[in-house]
Amino acid sequence: MIKYPLSTLALILNMVVALLPYCWWTYSVGGIIKIDDSLFLLNIYFEGQYLYISNFINMILFAFRFYVIAVSLYFLYLILRRGEKRNYLLIAWASLFYILDPVIIYIIFNYILSHFIQGVTYPFFIIGQESVEFTDSGYQITMLIQSYPTFTYWFSLAVGIINLISRFLKKY
Repeated sequence: MIKYPLSTLALILNMVVALLPYCWWTYSVGGIIKIDDSLFLLNIYFEGQYLYISNFINMILFAFRFYVIAVSLYFLYLILRRGEKRNYLLIAWASLFYILDPVIIYIIFNYILSHFIQGVTYPFFIIGQESVEFTDSGYQITMLIQSYPTFTYWFSLAVGIINLISRFLKKY
């Protein structure tokens, strides 16, 4: 019998999330810049062309992916062999804070870029698509902003919630 079944499940699911080769969220600014990202993967496109700086970043994220797997395996070993309860909450916090990305973009547009470009107004929270309008040098500019979570993000968020629950339930 497994002593801490929910914590064991959470650690196994952490490894599943780390092994998934998919992005969590997709952003696009007028189709000019498109970013597909997750905690372990980043793809950047400029005018439809893949930017190779993403390869360098992805090598670092690939190493990070295996760090998460190694820590999860070690904690799993401690639970199964020694009976010590351990929780690894990285996926929990990362998936919860990921929902703040649209809010961070809002702050960048409305409080930083607005000092350089007149009339920038960006919606507070975008999931889906919105048109953003601003005026620069007398020209009205409209951009279509798209921000979508993927199924992988929702799965990661569910795993994160399981991690948090297992952290607070002492017997599980």
